[in-house]
Parts: sequence; structure tokens; C-alpha cells
Amino acid sequence: MVTKQEQINFVKQIYPAAKRLHDNDSENTLNPLFVTAQAALETGWKIRGIDNNIFGITVGSSWKGDRKLVQTTEIFSRPNVTFKAPEEVLSVVPIGNGKYRYSVKRFFRVYDSLEDCLSDHLSLLKKPMYADAWAYKDDPIEYAKRLVDDTGAKYATDPNYAKTMASVIKMVDKIVKDNGL
Repeated sequence: MVTKQEQINFVKQIYPAAKRLHDNDSENTLNPLFVTAQAALETGWKIRGIDNNIFGITVGSSWKGDRKLVQTTEIFSRPNVTFKAPEEVLSVVPIGNGKYRYSVKRFFRVYDSLEDCLSDHLSLLKKPMYADAWAYKDDPIEYAKRLVDDTGAKYATDPNYAKTMASVIKMVDKIVKDNGL
């Protein structure tokens, strides 16, 4: 369980970097509350991402950089998802509503720095498959909803992603305000 101080420390490290990126080019970047909240959700509020990968970004077909094979959890709507070796499914558990919780080994992107991760994360979310959400980039809660709605690609496999993100965004916003960030 994460402490309140760990949450504050996390926001103090991530939010200023996300805000600098936004302040330098607000038309082409995301609200720093969204960026910080998504990083918090992906890492459990700790700077312990997979080699600076604080968003849990998997390799995908276009990644040419370093990668690391890591065990993680995914939610899918079918019981027979497979991956190309050495990625693999370790277990599948039905969780209701036609959803299945997978324990898997997946390749994740490795970054040299936090800033490299922030830039790549932005590039990923600017792809055409998420274009329907981009119009809401300045409204972090609505943007999170649009990333997992039924239009365009879904960013996350968790069926509660939008609700969870809204809660984390509100927590980050409070920490930002309380600490004058």
C-alpha cells in the first residue's frame, strides 16, 4: 500500500516534467494531470517503471529500441489470447461479464530517461488510432474516458480504467494544488 507521502513525492517528480512538456507546446501535448495520473496508475505511485517506462508501454511492432520481458496482468474479452514467444500466457482466470484476467509475460519498452518515456508516451497517444480522444486532451477525465470508449482503439484492457483514472486524476490535482505545483 502506498503512503500519502509517497503519492506527494511521486507527483512532485512527475508532474513538473509533464507540465514543462505541456508548457513548451500545449497544442501538441496532454494535460499534465492526465500524464501524472496515468503514470501513478501504471506504477502504483512509485518511480519503479520498467527501466524508465512509467506507463507500462509494451514493445509493439514498430519499436526498435531496447526491451525487457516482464510478468504483468492484462484483461481481455476472450479466453484464448496468445502471444509470439518468448512472450507467453501464464494463466487465465474468468472474472465475469465475458472478461478474463491474464497473467502474462510481455516485452516492454526500455528508455534511457524519464523524459524519453514522456516523449514516447505522447507520440503513442497522438497516433491516429486515438484521434477521437485527442480533442479532449485538455480535459484529463474526459480524455481518459475517450481512450477506452467504443470509438477508435482502446488504450487499456481494464474495464474500470476510466473510472479509476478519474479518481487518480482528482488525487493528483489535489496534491498539485496543495503543494503549489
